[in-house]
Amino acid sequence: MSEINWLPDWQTGLTQAQADNKPLLLELYMDGCPHCARLHKETHTDPQVIEEINNRFIPVCLEGRGHMDVVRKFDVKGAPTTLILSSQGEEQRRIVGFHPPADYLKELAAVS
Repeated sequence: MSEINWLPDWQTGLTQAQADNKPLLLELYMDGCPHCARLHKETHTDPQVIEEINNRFIPVCLEGRGHMDVVRKFDVKGAPTTLILSSQGEEQRRIVGFHPPADYLKELAAVS
C-alpha cells in the first residue's frame, strides 16, 4: 500500500464503517496550516501508518473550512484534528496537532 485510501465524504465513510463494522478515522485539516502539511508529508506517508489506517479504519479526510457542519458537530478547535469514531459515529479518541509516525501509531493502537 502506497497511500491512505481516503474517502472525501464523512457520511459515505460512516456508512462504510457501519457496513464493515470498523471505526472511522476522520482527519480534519486546513489549507495553509503548516502542522497539517507536516502531518500529511511525514506521518501519512509512513508505510506503517498507511497500513494501520487502511487495515483497521475507514479513513476520511476533510478540509475543515469546507465542512463547518462537521467542525461544529465535533467541536473541533484546531487543525489538524484526527477523530476516531465508532461505526455508529460516536467519538472514541481525539488526536490534535502534528504527531510523528511512532506517536501517531501509539494513538491509533489505543483504539480497540
